Amino acid sequence: MIFSTMRRAARAAGILPRGVAMAAAVAAGAVAMTAGPAAAGGYDTGERDWEFLFSEAGVATEAGVRYLAPRRTLTGITGTLGPSLNAREAEAFAVPRGSLAVRLGENFRCMASYREPWGGHANYGTAWTYTASAVEQHFSSRDYGLTCAAGAKVGMGRLSVVGGISVQEASYELIQGFGPGITAVTDVSDRGVAWRAGFAYEIPEYALRASLIYDSAVDYDMTGTFTAFGAALPVFGAITMPQSVTLSAQSGVAPGWLAFGRVKWTDWSVADNMPLCPVGVPACTQAAAVSGLTLLFKDTWTVTLGAAHQLSETVALAASLTYDQGATQGFTSQTDTWVAGLEAVISPGDNVRLSFGGSLGLMTGGTLSTMVLPGGIPNPVGYTASFGDDLLWSLGGKAVVTF
Repeated sequence: MIFSTMRRAARAAGILPRGVAMAAAVAAGAVAMTAGPAAAGGYDTGERDWEFLFSEAGVATEAGVRYLAPRRTLTGITGTLGPSLNAREAEAFAVPRGSLAVRLGENFRCMASYREPWGGHANYGTAWTYTASAVEQHFSSRDYGLTCAAGAKVGMGRLSVVGGISVQEASYELIQGFGPGITAVTDVSDRGVAWRAGFAYEIPEYALRASLIYDSAVDYDMTGTFTAFGAALPVFGAITMPQSVTLSAQSGVAPGWLAFGRVKWTDWSVADNMPLCPVGVPACTQAAAVSGLTLLFKDTWTVTLGAAHQLSETVALAASLTYDQGATQGFTSQTDTWVAGLEAVISPGDNVRLSFGGSLGLMTGGTLSTMVLPGGIPNPVGYTASFGDDLLWSLGGKAVVTF
């Protein structure tokens, strides 16, 4: 009886069959558009997703970019070097993505993808007192992946086993200032291997899909240089980027309407500290470090709820609300964030979809202290600061071409 009612609702909504692609596309796009823009739950850009794998087309390609602009200002700064002027911390950045999905028969699909799953960018400038701590910091990543799904008919739908692997690159740059014209630059990077596995159940007739995907942690043995006073010192260190589990669901619920949601747990507590030490030191500890990245994050939850509405054969809209639990435990400013997103999907032809959208969010206020480093070591350039509720926004666009 329930499935019979859903079938009638789907037909009334014009969801069969072309609307399925439109509804699914706008739902997936809205979730991505409101993903935490690296100022909230850790350094997660929200781009470690594999929804495009479920495209119903024989061959489908996507290319897109999001521009993320968190606005975080530190005030009331004081510490080992005395008081400081306010400092604008977060810096805007762009995140591109691309995918090629191929359907091989009724029950087998594969997707090649490019993602940038981790990113954190800060530019404090040179006017504040604690330039010896940081003038700029940049953490970035690149993920080159292959993900496949093998399915079989179960009940009224298709149950698929999902698996994939990626070569992932990470890089970290820190610029410090020690006086007029005196800077130190840390530049380290490494490659790692990530993998994922999960399940998905689909009934395309109703635009219904539920998936549970596990993404592995990635270990990086970072190497590079610490350059200061005209000399380059080889350095090394290690950091782990977190594992995560994501539960996603969507379904047609009424004529012209589709509901969607996502719950994600991320193991951010593994990304605690990355001391960087001179090559030759037997073990890299905080006491031996000449540079590094300290986060001291905690595990987080992210929840998204939303709805999509098909206005016509060529236009659909989606709106969503995301709560992103902050990863900070007081050492950084990555606090809880609420983000509202809106996206439009336009189909000028049967084989082309264009998506445009954006989000507006609120990063909650709080305080931080970098006075004590891991291991209880006093930070010689430590400081405390406050920050109020700050805004963040994003804009993005994407093109999908199917064959």
